[in-house]
Amino acid sequence: MQRKWLTVLIVVGCLMLPRTAGAEEPYYTYTVDSYDRIVSTQPAYASTGVIAQNIYIDDGNGGKVYSPLKRPQDLFIDAKDEMYIADTDNNRIVHLDPEGNVMRVITVPESPLNSPQGVFVDDKGDIFIADTGNKRVIRLDPSGQLVHEYAKPQSRFIDESFSYEPSGVSVDRRGFVYVIPRGSYQGIVQFDPEGRFYGFFGTNWTEASLMDRIKKNFYTKEQLSRQKRLLPAAISSIHIDEKGYLYSVSASETEQIKKLNIRGDNLWGKKSFGEMNYVIEREQVPPQQKPLPQFADITVDRFGNLTAIEKTKNIIYQYDANGELLFFWAGPVSVGVPRAGLNQSPVAIASNSQNELFILDDNLNLIQAFKPTTFGETVYRAFRLMQEGKYAESVKDWEEIVRINAHFSPAYKGLADAAYYSEDFTNALELYQQAGSETGYSEAFWRLRLEWFQQNFSLFATLIVVLFVLFKATKKLIKPGWRRLVLYLSRWRKYRIINQLRHAFTIMRHPIDGFVDLRFLNMGGYWSAGIILLLSIAAMLGNVYLTSFTFNPYPVNERSGITLAFAGGAIWLSWVICNYLVGSIRHGEARYKDVFVGGAYALFPFVLFAIPLALVSNVMTLNEEPIYHFLQYAIYIWCALLFFWKIQALQNYTVWEAVVNVLLTAFTMLMLWVLLFIIAGLFSETINFIQTIYQEVSM
Repeated sequence: MQRKWLTVLIVVGCLMLPRTAGAEEPYYTYTVDSYDRIVSTQPAYASTGVIAQNIYIDDGNGGKVYSPLKRPQDLFIDAKDEMYIADTDNNRIVHLDPEGNVMRVITVPESPLNSPQGVFVDDKGDIFIADTGNKRVIRLDPSGQLVHEYAKPQSRFIDESFSYEPSGVSVDRRGFVYVIPRGSYQGIVQFDPEGRFYGFFGTNWTEASLMDRIKKNFYTKEQLSRQKRLLPAAISSIHIDEKGYLYSVSASETEQIKKLNIRGDNLWGKKSFGEMNYVIEREQVPPQQKPLPQFADITVDRFGNLTAIEKTKNIIYQYDANGELLFFWAGPVSVGVPRAGLNQSPVAIASNSQNELFILDDNLNLIQAFKPTTFGETVYRAFRLMQEGKYAESVKDWEEIVRINAHFSPAYKGLADAAYYSEDFTNALELYQQAGSETGYSEAFWRLRLEWFQQNFSLFATLIVVLFVLFKATKKLIKPGWRRLVLYLSRWRKYRIINQLRHAFTIMRHPIDGFVDLRFLNMGGYWSAGIILLLSIAAMLGNVYLTSFTFNPYPVNERSGITLAFAGGAIWLSWVICNYLVGSIRHGEARYKDVFVGGAYALFPFVLFAIPLALVSNVMTLNEEPIYHFLQYAIYIWCALLFFWKIQALQNYTVWEAVVNVLLTAFTMLMLWVLLFIIAGLFSETINFIQTIYQEVSM
């Protein structure tokens, strides 16, 4: 027994040892750059030790007795930085001062608590407790006296089967009380300041898959009655920030964390959170097999930054006021002897007025404390200045952040915004590109383009008028020269390859007749098809590398043009092979040469217009995005139609037969690629087997 207490004292003593400023943290901190690459960075928060591991209460005889936390479930920090812990299995609320010393223990003797799982303190000091075991929420005055009880609401909109077991509670500045019924799909129960039931708030959408929608449309009522009922995800935690926005946490696939205004509108839409759960450990898990991140709790600091704790991977995520990822950090799960800074089972998180974080662990039965590092403070200060519109004042902090970590993308975005609002658009354009912000890049370019037109409009208009006058004046002189040029070029028609390449223009204007001539008049061959294919690859590379950053927001050195060209070539070749095989089976008349050459000629619109469109994109902004995409899709649709007309003309099919041929070709391509992947896998396994046998024999 003495040895056990000695071990406990040693562990507690180790946790209470002060950490030096240069001490290495037991966890790793990361950020994500502009192009979604994980970048290791300096810690944004440093562990400062633990709180609430030594709780002594009065024993009734003037002495003190050791009474540790027992499976605590919630933590709240009020405006005075005093902490309240819902000590669930001890049926009490523990009240601590900002240093973590016990101020009092609240048990409500006149109406004892039963497994309380939530606690909240409003600006007046009133204490709201989610008394889960008693199926109620109670309100206490600052002295701890019972004032009001929020029992199960009675309404014609609520049936008897509604389960009311409050697991969390929050109160806004108007006095409205928000209660989370454990496991309830209806949403947050809302009471008005007088304690009357007001309605449900922030209910999640029902998430139905494509198969669920098909069943709904085609199944009978009896069949649907035997299906599993689709219900919205239950809300597990809520938080109200200083501005009155309510944040909710749930296991929803598309609404894991929501930012709700007073009307219940989700201001963040369907944002993704917890996206680094599997990337951080490089787990090769197919997306459809990845379990959803399970957020236990969230807190929002005075700058609007949201910090969330994720239980399945024990990762702490931090997002800015717009829901964009700032940092995430994680370390090995502390098993056995606890270690400051590492959690085992985090269940609640809160922040104080100094932006310090406190994480409650229901396995360790204590609170882990963290404070912002110098790097973290600089980042948060820079963001705060940006939110206040003090762009010029934030430059110094952003430059310091870049000096410390040149891969921290938000710093470049901050510098770009500062340059933009100081009307240094040239510098802003470059910084927005470094930050990976195509929106900012487009806005800066739009301003530069506007300035150029304003400065050069008269010269530009004069030049157009002069060119028009010169053209009219020299039209008679130009006509003889143009005729001589046409006569000179006509001499090249004696070369078959030139005529075959010229025929690509005929196919664009008269596709059916052009493809027929391709076969029966020998207006195409392997050489001309090869040239068009090479030009297609060049057009694809030009399209990748010459398109403006506005429409292709990736660094030029990371635009995988070669990979895309190989992939496109493989898809095209497999299409040609499969289309020929399907045509042979379905009584098509085209030879393999016809299918190959026709497939190459069908790419000619892409050859002709891909690079010009890429060049034109460099003078366009996101305001002209619909025009850009219209032209881009027009090229793709034109090529697709030529492929279709090629099949119809060369195979001598009707329209319906051509449609069937296309569908069968697509299915055959799918089977071909599946077969190739199986063969590649078997080949890899065979090589590994041979290597293993060789190693066994050699040993």
